Amino acid sequence: MGDARVAAAVEGFAGRVGRLVHSFSKAGPVTAYEYRLIAEEFLDCLGALSVADPGLGSPEAKAVLEDAAEAAVGAVAYAAYHPVYPFEVFLPYVNWGVCHDREEGEPLPVPLRTDWWLDAFCLAVPAGRAEDHAETFRFAWWARRAPAERRTGLPDDELVNGFLAYVLGDTGGEEDGHPPSDEQQVAALDAAIGRVRAGDGGGGAAGPDDRAETVGLLALRALAAGDREAFRDALVRLLRPVAEAAGPDAAPRTLLPLLPLALAALAHRREGRPPEIESDYLPYGPVTGFEREGPRVGPYGQEARSGTRAEPPTGPPTGPATGPAAGPVRFARPELPGGTRPDRETWLREQVRDALDPDPADPYATWELSRALHHLELLVTGQARGAADPGEAMADDVLLGSRCGAVVFRAALAEPGTEVEAELGGRTVRYAAWKADDGPDARTWQLAVNLALISGRPDDLAPLLAAGPPEERYGDTPLTGYRRALHAQLSGTDPRPALDTALRRCAAIRSSAFLPPPLVLLSQFTGGDEESFNLALLDALETHRDHFSVGDRAEGPDAALSLDVLALACHARRRGWEIRVESPYLPPRLLRPARPLQSP
Repeated sequence: MGDARVAAAVEGFAGRVGRLVHSFSKAGPVTAYEYRLIAEEFLDCLGALSVADPGLGSPEAKAVLEDAAEAAVGAVAYAAYHPVYPFEVFLPYVNWGVCHDREEGEPLPVPLRTDWWLDAFCLAVPAGRAEDHAETFRFAWWARRAPAERRTGLPDDELVNGFLAYVLGDTGGEEDGHPPSDEQQVAALDAAIGRVRAGDGGGGAAGPDDRAETVGLLALRALAAGDREAFRDALVRLLRPVAEAAGPDAAPRTLLPLLPLALAALAHRREGRPPEIESDYLPYGPVTGFEREGPRVGPYGQEARSGTRAEPPTGPPTGPATGPAAGPVRFARPELPGGTRPDRETWLREQVRDALDPDPADPYATWELSRALHHLELLVTGQARGAADPGEAMADDVLLGSRCGAVVFRAALAEPGTEVEAELGGRTVRYAAWKADDGPDARTWQLAVNLALISGRPDDLAPLLAAGPPEERYGDTPLTGYRRALHAQLSGTDPRPALDTALRRCAAIRSSAFLPPPLVLLSQFTGGDEESFNLALLDALETHRDHFSVGDRAEGPDAALSLDVLALACHARRRGWEIRVESPYLPPRLLRPARPLQSP
């Protein structure tokens, strides 16, 4: 593989693929062909990543694989559903999606190509999405093809039948149960292999056993029958021609042969086998489902991982340690793009100053103050990006944000038509109460609570607890549960019901685009202790770091600092717990001054 091709596939990938998908949207309808091109772009990047990281164990590799699978399945869905049935395709890596509506009068698309189905399925398996898209795979094959077109005796068609039988439990037998028994699966695979060898089907062409699709069928049959030796032999037969065909002009995606990759993933995930063959063509991450050690501790201080009480390193840190029991653990932060531009910072501070000098006749002054709270958030996170321990201005911005948040929610508690008075910016100002049908949103409440916990001002926290998190506008989400649990915890009521609900919802979300709130960290105040909190703190920081290591997320304002995590760490210090994690994510200028928080 040529170095130039590898570098071209990786460098600037996030921006390039983002421009590609948006150009497709602007140019006209996104069809199966465009989805195929997008999938190939992601696959080229994934193959290039495997050169430097043969195991493909990084969060970036996982996110790229997931979007490659989603785009490839999008091509299958387009051929299966358009224009008769509506469907959606969403690619989290680029935060882009298309809703395809039903279109009356449109001609049916060209029948789905078998190789498209196989590529999509072989990507969906290591991405962990085959069952999620089972309906699409079934419908594309069973509903859009006549019976005679499904069992042609051609190796690629019969491999589709084999995958449907082994992975999705669709043997095609009217009397077979669902899921079918092992014997019924083996019988369905034997029948498919028999049709290939007999050359049974429309074309009448025999399918020799050395065709890759036929070898894939034999591998599936070996998996279903529990024949490890036959499966290993089939995997070697599939990989040998791939290695022989490699060359400097090959596309990076050829470094990841999809059929053997899917088969190796099935052997590990369905049969519980360790990887049968060590090969860079079968990277450990996609084969195992990106297995990694579980969290250091579970909710409420339970299920602490063995070995998490290890001594902290004595030399320069090479990465996050397993546990902070004997002293401080240093948790590194990747180098991030530069902080807030000077002109941008000047504009933000001007907006804040204007909000602190309200016009008594301006009915939107309270809304402007709420908006200024988010401007202060950007100033705080921007300063955190520039240094491990930013200057005093950051602490001043946190303190001002804490005061502003309190005033915003005092105005929410006040009777409509009245005013609230406050000391902001060294002067007394007045803001109108929110109207009955208006008010700050739940995100503003969460931000205000975070800043109050970091600043340690009980007078600022009191109106936030009195108001509680506002009603959500977009349904019940894990963030909703986190806010309810945070309110309950700080108010002295039981946060477990809200925590448990939110934890269940988080467990059901598997997208790499979702950054969960620090629910486990919050739960340590209920059932954990100082040690479990520090372990959960390491987990929360690791989750934050991994999330922002994908694509261009490191350029986002929240990459340098999680105010949720920092606020809980400050709250823990005020409970008397020692924080034994040192990290740029926890600026000492904000964390160390934390003292016991007294009720107002």
